[in-house]
Parts: sequence; structure tokens; C-alpha cells
Amino acid sequence: MFVTNDVSLIIFVPLTILMLQKGGKEKYIIPVLTFENIAAIRGSLLMPFGSPQNLYLFSKSGIPVQDFLLMMLPLWLGSAAIMYLFILFLYRKDLGEKLEFTEKVEENNGDRKKQVVYITLFAAVIFMIVTRSRFWPFFTAGVFVALLIFDRKILLKTDYVLLLTFFCFFVFSSSICRNPKISQFLSESVAGNEYWWSILLSQVISNVPASIVLWPFSTNLKALLYGLDSAGLCSIIGSLASVINLRIYSRAYPGKTLSFIKGFQIISIIFFAIVVLPQLLLLKL
Repeated sequence: MFVTNDVSLIIFVPLTILMLQKGGKEKYIIPVLTFENIAAIRGSLLMPFGSPQNLYLFSKSGIPVQDFLLMMLPLWLGSAAIMYLFILFLYRKDLGEKLEFTEKVEENNGDRKKQVVYITLFAAVIFMIVTRSRFWPFFTAGVFVALLIFDRKILLKTDYVLLLTFFCFFVFSSSICRNPKISQFLSESVAGNEYWWSILLSQVISNVPASIVLWPFSTNLKALLYGLDSAGLCSIIGSLASVINLRIYSRAYPGKTLSFIKGFQIISIIFFAIVVLPQLLLLKL
């Protein structure tokens, strides 16, 4: 909810893989990563800055923060309840199953100075988003300068291939809107059907680029958000967060990508099937 679903997966997926490997529970890696993926997608939808598409639409629409929270709260609460039931089913044989580590885990408090810097930068970014500051280019430059001064090594560890992939998605999305024929088609078909359009288009170009394409032709922000924040449950490509999850898993287990996709699809599509129609009913109220 606070660092976007993409970043939360970047944080938790490697830790989960390491923990389950060290604890001798590798059989749980795919289902647990899938549940983390669902939790990131559905847990993040409550906040305007919980996901890139939420952030984009929050910025474009000008909706007050409190109205955004109230609009997304039913989906968030319902998803939390369903996730709890899913996890109970996963551990139905032994709810008290423990992880036993054969190696001692050393405590690492890290660099206190860096921790203070990152907390400060995080607070500044959140402030910039909530206030919709016009000075965001200066904030962005400030973050970059702070990284150069306090933690320049992190810039070498950044996945620039993934960033380039996202950038190409965004350029492609913006180009679509400029095509006269496509623009006319979307203007005639999207309004009133934002929910289904956002889900289906996301399966082709992912949900963040889909938000860029659909927003100019949409008349129902709520339907657009509900669809975009559900699209990642249909397929890997439906959410950039899911793509990140798959990429991290593939690095840890080369050659097992198809196994992950299969396990992911089975669990995630069941979750989608449970929420897709109730959400549609909420839109009708």
C-alpha cells in the first residue's frame, strides 16, 4: 500500500525464496510467491500510491485521497478475507507448520545513515504524491543526487533491462492514443465498458500501460480502477508486478519458468473468478 506492489515484491520475493530454501520448504515456494503476488496486487489497491496505475489515475483524476480510499475499501477488505481463506487451505494439513533452519541467521542492522536517508526520501516521495506537487522533477532529481552521495552502488544493482521493458510499454501505450483510427475506436467503445476493457487490454499490454491508453476515453474512474487492479489476477502479463515476480523466480530457478506460470495461473485465476462478478455488482450500486 505504501511502496507500490512492484517494490513490495522486489523486497519480499527474494527473502521468501531464501527463507523457504534454508528452511527446507521449497515445495511451498510457488504457491507462497503466488499468494504474495495476489497480496501485493490486491493489498496495494487501497492507496493512491499502492500501484503505478493507481498513482497515474489518482494524479490525472484529481480525486481527493479520502474519496479514493472509500472507493477502494470494499475490494481491499474482501480481498483480505479471501486471502486468509486461501492460506488456510494451503496449510490445511498443519496450520502450525514451522520452519527449521540448519544455519544460524546473523542479525544485520545495516548502515544507520543509509536507513535515515531512505526513510527521509520515502517520506518526501509520499508527500509529493499526496499533495500532487508540481515540483516533482526537483524531488526526482533530489532522490537521484541522494543516491549518488549515500549509496551509489545501488545504481549498479538496478535491473535496467526491466526498466527499459516498462519504458517501452509506456511509449507504445502513448503512441496508440495518437493513432486517429484507434483513438476513434476507443472513444466509441470504452466509455461505459471501462471494467471489461481494462481487464482485457491489460492481458495484452499489462495494466499500467492500459491505464495510460484507456484514461482519455473513460468516463468511470471507479470501473477503470476496479478492472486494472484485478487484471493481474488473470495472467502474468496482466500486471507488471507479476512480471517482476516471475523474473525474480526465474533467476533463482532457471529452466522452471513454466512450472511457476502453471502454478501461478491455477491459484490466481481462481481468485479472479471469485472477485470478478461481485466487483461488477459493486459498480452497479
